[in-house]
Amino acid sequence: MKHRPDRLDALIADARAGDRAAYRAFLAEAAKRLRGFIARRAGAPCEVEDIVQECLIALHEKRATLDPARPVGPWMYAIARYKLADHRRRRRRFPEASGELPEIAVAADELAASDVAVLLDRLPAAQAQAIRLTRIEGLTGREASERVGVRLSAMKLRVHRGIASLRKLVDADR
Repeated sequence: MKHRPDRLDALIADARAGDRAAYRAFLAEAAKRLRGFIARRAGAPCEVEDIVQECLIALHEKRATLDPARPVGPWMYAIARYKLADHRRRRRRFPEASGELPEIAVAADELAASDVAVLLDRLPAAQAQAIRLTRIEGLTGREASERVGVRLSAMKLRVHRGIASLRKLVDADR
């Protein structure tokens, strides 16, 4: 199926060409779309803006992972779904926190992220790459397999074996 470009695709293409105004316009348009997307799915209206800001930061940090030949929308909404899931997990772990996590929780999250990076470094490169692409960057198996240039079944196998290896590493470190 042929992709029909929309305003976000045009803006990000111009931004890649060095147009800073286009990048600001891209972020403004993305924020508007994300606000509606998140408002329909988030628990409390007061949390919507925090989640939108997290999404915008992730879009900015991960912009290099967007394949110029692919549409922006699915990539952006995948990031938003992951940020919503992260938000829901935090709310379950810290129901008393309204918006901001306690300082200790933020430190624990940073420590956990560094632990994951250390564990991934101990895996074979192909397995670590598959987990980073699918579980951390949020690509689908098909998107990850296309980016790496392997068959979808090979990507799924790499993720499966990588997770199994991670479990063994974690169990051995206990």
